[in-house]
Amino acid sequence: MLSLQIDDARLTDLEPWHAEQLAGLFRAHGDDFYDWLPWEGFEDVDGARGFIESFAKARGEGTRRLYGIWVEGELVGGTLFPSINARSRTAEAGVFLAASARGRGIVTRAVAAMLDWAFVERGLHRVEWRCAPGNHASRRVAERLGFTHEGTLREVFPVREERQDLEVWALLAREWSGLPPRVG
Repeated sequence: MLSLQIDDARLTDLEPWHAEQLAGLFRAHGDDFYDWLPWEGFEDVDGARGFIESFAKARGEGTRRLYGIWVEGELVGGTLFPSINARSRTAEAGVFLAASARGRGIVTRAVAAMLDWAFVERGLHRVEWRCAPGNHASRRVAERLGFTHEGTLREVFPVREERQDLEVWALLAREWSGLPPRVG
């Protein structure tokens, strides 16, 4: 279990009993999230619970992880490993965060904690970051954490029934030196 205090934010496993909070987050911010996410339908509690339960089951199998980000007791986003492959020692990382919580370095620090867990505790070799070319905030997180842009997959990412390109960034264990000191 990962539980971490990041300045005024807390990162911890998202559990099925958080379904109402996740549904509320998607009701309030889903339009913004769905600009960049290939999945939807989490505005209702049953949909949110099913999503969380699928990750909770996969966490037990070691194949996926889902964390919530809380600020002052309110769920404002999440970070996740949508896939972890123990055999190849690879994973993919992703995030979603309410606009009201952006610009404070929360996601960068949360993903850094995930990378420490992935490389140090799990012994993974490679973590990928995938984002649409137009998702500049996501690209900046990858750049700040030292990921290398490896290429762009064309029209592979369905969002709102429209195919988008998807950039692939990657970070290898030997390249990870931890989160750079916070400036400002």
